Amino acid sequence: MPYKGRPSAKTIAREFPFVVEIMVPEGGLGRRLDDMHAFHRQRGITDHRGPRRRDDEHDYIRWCFKDLAIAEAFAAQFSGTVLQPR
Repeated sequence: MPYKGRPSAKTIAREFPFVVEIMVPEGGLGRRLDDMHAFHRQRGITDHRGPRRRDDEHDYIRWCFKDLAIAEAFAAQFSGTVLQPR
């Protein structure tokens, strides 16, 4: 169930198809997480995160965007990977 006022995971997947995956370092994101939120505020967009992912060694956080150009800018600034639209 989504938080009140927040879109459901299905809605986010449909309306924000461009996903950027960021590897979370061992000690966490720290100040980089603040910078990621600031990236969204500076552009007047709401941050939307997709489900986290873990492989054998790392955790990954996923950020979802409506616009490919903004997703690419976010990936470039924070060393992320733009995934193919779902």
